[in-house]
Amino acid sequence: MSQQEKRKVGIIGFGKSGILHASSVNMNPDAEWRAVCDADEQVRDIIHAIYPDISVFSDVEEMLEKVSLDTIFICTPDHTHLPLAKQLIHKDVNIFVENPLAESLAPAQEMVRLASDNTKVYSVGFYSPFKAVLRKARDLFENGILDRVKRYRASLQYSLPRSLPSRERITRIRASAFLYLIYWFFGPVKSVYAKAGDKFTASKSGASLILDHSSGLLGIADLSWDRPGYPQPAAKITIEGTGGTLDISEDNLKLYLTKKKGEFARGWTSFQRADLPSPERFFLCEEGNYEGTSSFLESCSGKKQSPLSWEDGLEIIRMIEAADLAIDTDREISLHEVK
Repeated sequence: MSQQEKRKVGIIGFGKSGILHASSVNMNPDAEWRAVCDADEQVRDIIHAIYPDISVFSDVEEMLEKVSLDTIFICTPDHTHLPLAKQLIHKDVNIFVENPLAESLAPAQEMVRLASDNTKVYSVGFYSPFKAVLRKARDLFENGILDRVKRYRASLQYSLPRSLPSRERITRIRASAFLYLIYWFFGPVKSVYAKAGDKFTASKSGASLILDHSSGLLGIADLSWDRPGYPQPAAKITIEGTGGTLDISEDNLKLYLTKKKGEFARGWTSFQRADLPSPERFFLCEEGNYEGTSSFLESCSGKKQSPLSWEDGLEIIRMIEAADLAIDTDREISLHEVK
C-alpha cells in the first residue's frame, strides 16, 4: 500500500489506551499516525519530545482543520464520547471509541442515531474476539460440541481498593467488557434479574445477574470487585450441555465430553493459550490490543466488516441499565423496558 493510500490516523486522549493504539498504528503497514489531541499540557510536551513528527493539539477542531485525517481513535472517558462524536460524525472520518460506548443509555442511543445515516466505520473497543482461547471456545460452542446447551455460569473476579477514586469507572469498563463477552458467546439478552447492594457498577462488592437470552438459554453471571488475590480481572465461563461441559478462561480451556465426538475423545481435553494459534501478530500489554486496532483499520479499508459496532456497544449499555433497574425494583426487567 502506498503512502497516499494509508489510513491517516488521529488519536484523541493519550493515556494508556491512546498509547496502545498509537503503538498498534505505528506497526500497521496500512496506517499512519499523524496527530494527537490531549487536554493535558504536560502530556502534549512529552509527545512533542518523544514523537517530533506527530502534530500535537489541545483542540479537536484545530487538529481536524490542520491535519488531513480519515480515521480517529477516541480514548477519553465515556462521558466525552457523545460530545466528540457530534464533532466528528460529519467530518467524513471513521471513528473508534473505547469501551464503554457512552456513560449511559441516552447518549449511546444518540451516538448510534448520528452514525446511522453515514457510511463510515464506527467501532467500539471490545477485545474478546481477538483472544486465542476465547475464539477456540466459541468455535467449539457454535459448532455444537456440547449438543443441546442447557445453561451457563459466568464470573468476573477482581480486587479493587474501595478508596480508589476511579473505582466506579474501572468497574464500569470491566463489567461492560465482561457483558460483551457473554453477549458475543450467547447472543442478545431478552431480560435481566439482578441483585446487588447498590447500582450495578457502583456496588461496593459486586452483583449477581440472571440473564435470559433471546435464544431461550438461561445463564448466571457473578461479578465481584472485592475478591482477594485478583489484582487483574479474571473472567470464567462454564457451559453445560447434554453432551458435555466447557470450562473457559482467557488462559485455558477444558472440554469434557460424555462420548467421543470428531477428533475429541470421551473425557477431558485441555487447551492452553500457548498451544493455540494466536491471531495476535504483536503482543501489546494484553492479548487482543493489536488485533483489535488492526481489525478496525482493515474494516475502514474495506478488507473486512467490523465485528464490533456501536450498536453492539449500545446493547451492552442497555444490559447494564436493565440490571440497575432490576436491582432498584427487585424484579425481572425486559430489555424492551429500557428505552
